[in-house]
Amino acid sequence: NSSWMYSINANTTFELENDWSIQFSVNYLSDRITAQGEDSSFLSPNLTIKKSFMDGRLTGTFQWLNMDLGMLKTNEQRITTFVPNEFYTTTNYVYEVDVLILNLSYTLNKVKNKAKFIKSEFGEKEF
Repeated sequence: NSSWMYSINANTTFELENDWSIQFSVNYLSDRITAQGEDSSFLSPNLTIKKSFMDGRLTGTFQWLNMDLGMLKTNEQRITTFVPNEFYTTTNYVYEVDVLILNLSYTLNKVKNKAKFIKSEFGEKEF
């Protein structure tokens, strides 16, 4: 058995005005020939929308994981194992889709990380 097998992992973030950001990610595995059979393709698209308030201390995040809406075969995979003329088995794995998560987080003590460089005869920013 031989075939082309590939995976695609992509992630992009858009920083918008007024402390909004949108992030989209997708993971895809193509159909695969294995030593004992074959695995079907696997798709997992995700979307995150984030808004910060109060100088970044309060953050609201909305996540839509495993986007599907009944139109895609998201988070489904068929795994088939066989030996010709001996046995054949196939299992369909169907995972949760269209998972929605809403999160609010508040930072009590906002620490400002300022790099402190060691002073030397060459200046403060020597490495």
